[in-house]
Amino acid sequence: FETLRSQGGVRLIPAEGDRPESYPIERVTDDSGELTPADLILVLVKAYSTAELAPLPSALKEDGIVLTLQNGMGNAEKLAEFFGEQRVAAGVATYGAYTVSPGTVKAAGTGLVSLGPWKSGTDVSGAVELLQRAGFTTEHVPDPRPYLWRKLAVNAMVNTTAALCRVRNGLLRDNRYVLQLMRRLGLEAVEAARRDGVTVEFEALWDFFMDNLTKTAANKPSMLQDVEGGRPTEIDGISGAVLEYAEDESDFPATRTIYELIKGIDTMPKEDA
Repeated sequence: FETLRSQGGVRLIPAEGDRPESYPIERVTDDSGELTPADLILVLVKAYSTAELAPLPSALKEDGIVLTLQNGMGNAEKLAEFFGEQRVAAGVATYGAYTVSPGTVKAAGTGLVSLGPWKSGTDVSGAVELLQRAGFTTEHVPDPRPYLWRKLAVNAMVNTTAALCRVRNGLLRDNRYVLQLMRRLGLEAVEAARRDGVTVEFEALWDFFMDNLTKTAANKPSMLQDVEGGRPTEIDGISGAVLEYAEDESDFPATRTIYELIKGIDTMPKEDA
């Protein structure tokens, strides 16, 4: 917070270039009571922190929308408990970026925000318009659940392998052994979606995934950033969400192995520097 206050907001380094652009923030606070009720709240915290947002409903207008663009599953359900499902929207963003230093972010690829109402019939057009006015390519979708499963499958492929291999997207794309593993992870995630009643066509998803790896070749996935920073990962909301649909302990073997490796990193005692 102090960094954002001292530099007057967020600094963004464009994907092509090295000169930061400043984006002022009117107020930076960790006290929701200080916030003026807003038309839109963007929830971008780690999935394991969603439950900490219980005090936020007072910061949203009665007809406002809270939008989760987080990784993993279960975030919209948790927000619906706090805000009421008629005020919740869920979506996915394929923009690539990574933190250079506190308050400074490096863009690593353009993308798309797809969002829709958690409760069918809820009007989320205001949220779509606000994001479009802010410069984000944004689309409205009638049901965000298939998009959440597709994003989860993508994260299950890229976030986990990047965290284990300690490389950016482009190097994952160029390694045939990692590609084989990522396909197995993606197929298992798609099967978990099917068991949840959501159809995801894998080959179309794979084509999109490979194209997105190319567009975000310089990106460090968030799980890699967490591992490098010594922070907990979102493995429970990603690979753990796939394993919730496993029929037994032999089901989804690639996902289970990756899950256990990342959990091993999360729980490993940190060595003294």
